[in-house]
Amino acid sequence: MSNEVELKFLVTDDVYSYLEQVLRSLVVKEQQNQQLENIYFDTADQQLRGLDCGLRIRSYNGKHEQTIKLAGQETGGLYQRPEYTLPSNDTWPDLRAFPADIWPAGTDVGLLQQSLMTLFRTDFHRRTWKVALQENSLIEIAYDIGFIDANGEREAINEVELEIISGPVEPLFELAKLLASRPGWQLGCASKAQRGYRLAGLSAEPDVRRMGFVPVFPEQTAEEGLITALKFAVRHWQFHEQLYMQQPSISALLQLRSAVTLIQHTRLLYADVYAVLTPVDWEEDLQWLVAQFSWLDEALVLQRMQVEYRQMLKDAPCQSELTSEIKRHEQLLPTLEQTQALLLSVRYCQTLLKLSSWMVLHKADDPNSPGLVQPIHSLAVVALDNSWQELLSLSKLSDALDHDSYQRLREMLRHNLQVGVCFAALFDTERQQGFRLPWLNMLGRLTDLEHIEWIFDAANNMACPHQQELNDWLHTELKPRLLELDQIRERGIGMQPYWE
Repeated sequence: MSNEVELKFLVTDDVYSYLEQVLRSLVVKEQQNQQLENIYFDTADQQLRGLDCGLRIRSYNGKHEQTIKLAGQETGGLYQRPEYTLPSNDTWPDLRAFPADIWPAGTDVGLLQQSLMTLFRTDFHRRTWKVALQENSLIEIAYDIGFIDANGEREAINEVELEIISGPVEPLFELAKLLASRPGWQLGCASKAQRGYRLAGLSAEPDVRRMGFVPVFPEQTAEEGLITALKFAVRHWQFHEQLYMQQPSISALLQLRSAVTLIQHTRLLYADVYAVLTPVDWEEDLQWLVAQFSWLDEALVLQRMQVEYRQMLKDAPCQSELTSEIKRHEQLLPTLEQTQALLLSVRYCQTLLKLSSWMVLHKADDPNSPGLVQPIHSLAVVALDNSWQELLSLSKLSDALDHDSYQRLREMLRHNLQVGVCFAALFDTERQQGFRLPWLNMLGRLTDLEHIEWIFDAANNMACPHQQELNDWLHTELKPRLLELDQIRERGIGMQPYWE
C-alpha cells in the first residue's frame, strides 16, 4: 500500500515549455514520457463509489496494472488517500488480488467481481519529472494531456499533478506556489475519475448549491471546529469556481463570494482563542478578492429588475429612462472574459494555495492552550450570544426603523447569520431553524429593497421629466416594504435563542 499525497492544477494551455524553463532551476533526478491508457470500473449500482473507492486498469508499454484507491481526505485541494497497485495479466481487474482487509466487514468480494463493468476511459500522454527540493524530499511533477471518453462524449485533460514521493508536505506547497506564478493555473478539485463519472452520466450535472451549515459536532474541540469550517468553505468555494468556468452565472459567483466571506468570519470568530490566526498571510488576499466581486450586488439587482420586477418597472414614471440606465450600467459590469481571467490570475491561485497550506501546516504556539482544547460548544454559545446582542442593539432602536437603519441592519444581519452557519449544526435542528427563519426572511426582504435603492441612486444621475413623480412613486413602493420588515423584525426579536 502507498499513501498518495498530491495537488492538482488545471491549466489553460500547453505548459510543457514553461515547465522545462522552471525545471532548469531545480534538481531533476529522473524524467519520463509515457502514453497511459486507463479503464475505470464499478458495478451498475456504483457499489465501489459508495465505498469511496476508485478502481482502474492502467496499460503502458505492453504492461497492465490494477489500482484501487480508498477513502481519504481532502484539504483545500491537497488530496491524501491510500491506494494499492498490483500487476495485472490483462485489462480486467481481479478484486481478490487486493488485501482482504481493505473491504468493509460483510463485503461479498466475489459478487462485486462478477458485477464489475467498464464505465469510461482516460487516455493521455504523461511527462514526469522527479524533483529533489530539500534533503529527503522528492516530488513528482506529472503533466497530462489527453481525453476522458464516455458514452460517445469526450472531455479534454490538460493538468499538472504534484505528488510527494518521499519527504514532508511543505516542499509540495513551495513547488506549487513556484509553478503557479503565471496566469492560467487553476487549483483542481475534481479528479479524472470524478470527471469521468459525470461524463458517463453517473453523476448529476453540477449546479449552484446553497450553502448549508458547517458540519461540526459537539465532541470537537475549538481547533477541530476551525479546520472543519475552513475545509467546508474552501470546498464550497472551489466547487463554484469550477462551476462558473463551465457554466457562468451570477449565482455561482455569489456562492463563491459567500464562501470567501465565511472564511473571513471564521477567522475572526476563532482569533481570540487561536493566536496563529492573528495575523495570517491570506487575510489581505481575501479582502482583495471580496473587493473584486463588489459588482455582484449591482449585477444581481439589474438582473432581477428585468425579470422579477419587470412589471413593477412598467408602472414607474420615467420608465424608458430607467430602462436605458439599466442597460448602461449592465455595460459597465465586468465581462465573462474579465471574470474568468480573474479566476485564472496569479494572485487568485496563490490565495487558495496560501490558505490550503495554512490549513495543512499551521501549528499552534501552545497546542494544549485552554482556548484550543475547549469544546467547540462553549465557543459557539459565546459567539452566537455576542452576535445576537449586537443585532438586538440595532433591532430595538425603534418600533419602526427607517430605510437607513435597515441598510445598517442588513450588514449586521448577514454577519449574524454566518455565525449561525458556523455553529448551528451543534444544536437542535427544529429550534435553530425556527429561530433563523424570520431573520432569513428579513434578509430576503432587505435584498428586495436593493432594487428600490438602485432606482433612488439612478434617479439622481439621469434626466427625467417626471423626477418628482418618480420620487413619490419610490416612497410609495418603499412604505409597505418597511412596514413588512418591522413585522418580521418583531417576530424575530421575540424568538427564544436556540443556544440557550
